[in-house]
Amino acid sequence: MAQGGNATAGVLSFAGIVGLVLLGNHGAEFDLQQATYASREDCLNDWGSEESCSEASPPNNAGRVTYLGPRYYWDPDRGRPVIVGADGSERVVTNARIGPSGSRSGHSSFAGVFARGGFGHIGRGISAGHGG
Repeated sequence: MAQGGNATAGVLSFAGIVGLVLLGNHGAEFDLQQATYASREDCLNDWGSEESCSEASPPNNAGRVTYLGPRYYWDPDRGRPVIVGADGSERVVTNARIGPSGSRSGHSSFAGVFARGGFGHIGRGISAGHGG
């Protein structure tokens, strides 16, 4: 009977490895980034679309207007940035010029943590970061 147990354990181990490969980054946590830009053009150069760039009000209406790119994380499996909406929705960006190390023309900063859900997106969430 010992031999039958070893075969069952082998099948279960193999199934576990296949499951991990298929899940990829599901259930993983990613640090969200958000870049601040000195100009709208700099933001558009990184993100390629108007909808990804928004004007940020200067504190107390003093100083220069800056622009914010979207909150995103770099997905190593896809080799692309993934924008995370306020509702937790994800959108892979194919026309962005953002790399794994962040923005080329803006100042990227920590914007929270995003947890990708597993099956059916259970456990998905965003926690706000407190930068320092």
